[in-house]
Amino acid sequence: MRWWVLLILPFHLLAQETYDNCIAIPVQTYQVEYDANKVYYWHISGPGTNGLYAPVTANENILSVYWPEAIGTYIISVSTTRFGCEGDTSYHEITIEDCAYVQLFFPNSFTPNGDNHNEVYQVRGKSADEIEHITIYNRWGERIFEADSNKPWDGKDCPIGLYTINVFVNNNRYVRPITLIR
Repeated sequence: MRWWVLLILPFHLLAQETYDNCIAIPVQTYQVEYDANKVYYWHISGPGTNGLYAPVTANENILSVYWPEAIGTYIISVSTTRFGCEGDTSYHEITIEDCAYVQLFFPNSFTPNGDNHNEVYQVRGKSADEIEHITIYNRWGERIFEADSNKPWDGKDCPIGLYTINVFVNNNRYVRPITLIR
């Protein structure tokens, strides 16, 4: 049904786009056919927008949007008037889905040497807040650090060397090496 609407209207908007929030969504630009005699009205609706009327660029037939990472369905509508009369309206649906993957970044080393750079080891990434348990072992398999959330490890009283981190997130276990450098 949407395809028929788009064939009738002179706009160059596609019917739908889908993104996920695994990575930041780059700025998207939407453009409709330009007519100097038309006035363009852009409207964005969706989670948290409260019916936001989006700012347009100097060329009123172009809209640039930085989409949030919040999941949901957003609708861009653009309507026109020409010489005070209502004109065309077109709708464009954008769906942002939740990332299906656990996203964690494990630094491979850190330097707790007092220079205020890389002083603690901490797992990063979108899923870091979901960490259920962390355990760090030295090269002999002795447990030297343990936490029930993503707490930073300062490496205090630990010698230079290779360590192993075990992280549990959503019933999945991740094991990575860490190098402590002074």
